[in-house]
Amino acid sequence: MSLDLSEQRGGESIDASNLLASASRAQSLCRLRREASVRDLLTPDDARLDDQRRYALRTLLRAIVGTIGGDIQDHAHRTLTQRGATAAAQALTRIEAYHIMPAVERCLGQDTVVAGELIERVTLDLIGSALPSGIVAAQGAPWPAGHRTLDQRLLALRQAEGRRQAPPDQPPYAIDLTAECQARFVWWIAAAIARAADADGNARVALDRAIADAGGQVLAGHDEGEGLEGIAARLALSLDLRGDLLVPIVEHCLGERRIVLLVAILAHALGVEGATMRTMIVDPADPRLWLVLRALDLPRETVARLGYAVCEADRRRDVEMFADRLDAIMAISPDAADGVLANLRLPADFRAALDLQS
Repeated sequence: MSLDLSEQRGGESIDASNLLASASRAQSLCRLRREASVRDLLTPDDARLDDQRRYALRTLLRAIVGTIGGDIQDHAHRTLTQRGATAAAQALTRIEAYHIMPAVERCLGQDTVVAGELIERVTLDLIGSALPSGIVAAQGAPWPAGHRTLDQRLLALRQAEGRRQAPPDQPPYAIDLTAECQARFVWWIAAAIARAADADGNARVALDRAIADAGGQVLAGHDEGEGLEGIAARLALSLDLRGDLLVPIVEHCLGERRIVLLVAILAHALGVEGATMRTMIVDPADPRLWLVLRALDLPRETVARLGYAVCEADRRRDVEMFADRLDAIMAISPDAADGVLANLRLPADFRAALDLQS
């Protein structure tokens, strides 16, 4: 069977062998559920995923498993067929997505870096889709026309935005993973497929080898620069906007709900990584977003519009609290704000290592 997520069934049929298999896994499953319940008990309410983000995260995870898993299965099946490993190829075709989802979810639950990346990604997308309309009056495009490279990148950005905003159950799936996340998921999914396959002896050896080769092929064909974030970062680099020139494009991004481009523009102007800027937007408890706007010396009207838009789009934020703080935010000098944010220009891994030793 294909790993197409649209073909998932609700579960396995109930018979004696399935009941025996479930019983053999009961102790491990009970332990995992108990540990999850304890983590949930100790998690502050404001740190829990709401239903909207939970649904978006699971939808993205299904798309990742369906896309990467389907590619691995296709490559491995083709290899096994060419080598005449009929039994292994047949075992591979019997695997469906619902067989491997639990294993991938367990791996994700043990990798806070990848899980955090996905959570921030879906949170940012949800904020972008919820940005209020009418904040900025309609105006022309804030970039020059007639530049071939710029025009090509603008077209690529529009196409990538369209893929990201398409219904999640329809291909092509815009999973847009970083290289690190792609590598993790490729090997998690490959291992889950291998574990789920009913094969032994020579068929098992052939199957594992073909799946490993397929994982390598999938990794070799991945280019994170083709994703929306990579395209937006290249466009921000091409525009290279600073000072007053930032105002029109920031307001354009708000008016057109181009949240990923907004992140890229602000990140490039400040000289930080896109993921760092994204964190400051998606975390409602992080006050550094307001310092970013001051460090870039954006005018009060633009700061007010951006703050209002983000607060309105993210139900976890308090728009009235932002309004009360606006005067205090604007009282911070650009130099003072920039000084506080200076360490964000250091590599993320270096900052993480410094935090561990503090």
